[in-house]
Amino acid sequence: MKKVLSMIFATSAAAIGLFFAGSAYASASTIVTVKSGDTVWGISQQYNSSVKAIESANNLKDANVITVGQQLTIPSADSASTTQGSAHAAQATTTQQTQSYSSAASTQTSQAASTTSSTATSGSVAEQAAQLMEQKTGVSASTWLAISYRESRNNPTAQNPSSTAHGLYQSLYTTSNDWREQVNDAARIYQSQGMGAWALN
Repeated sequence: MKKVLSMIFATSAAAIGLFFAGSAYASASTIVTVKSGDTVWGISQQYNSSVKAIESANNLKDANVITVGQQLTIPSADSASTTQGSAHAAQATTTQQTQSYSSAASTQTSQAASTTSSTATSGSVAEQAAQLMEQKTGVSASTWLAISYRESRNNPTAQNPSSTAHGLYQSLYTTSNDWREQVNDAARIYQSQGMGAWALN
């Protein structure tokens, strides 16, 4: 997560840099002294700007009211569009990068949680089965846990490819994936054959 946040901050810094770079370019405006007969519209056409941009740059409440000798800051149309384009592009890039990194982080977290959950469930099944076997046979749960690990790696769906042996304790008499049925089957085998059924005496 720290790595993801660092990448987001780096991208944001780059976006801010683009914005200020555009602003610096836009600040290279032209200063014009109003002459007799000048209008804001005429000045905007002469310097490739817009009435709205000139009004905004000079805080003009009425574009029709300018006086001879008045100095106006004229932002060029190219500068204004470059600044806005850079800001929008930087913002879009930052948003896309943030969404991408957030999605990646979410996916990694979900995968890790899924793996942890699967491992915990597998271990829990084997342990519960071992405890139930201890109750049914009097043989310690740790012994049954060791047997299930040796026989099936604690996997209740394990199938021996060379025989019909199946489940936690690799029984020849059941094909059920329900660990409780496998416990009942193993308990019956123990009652008739003892630990010799698993090569233990």
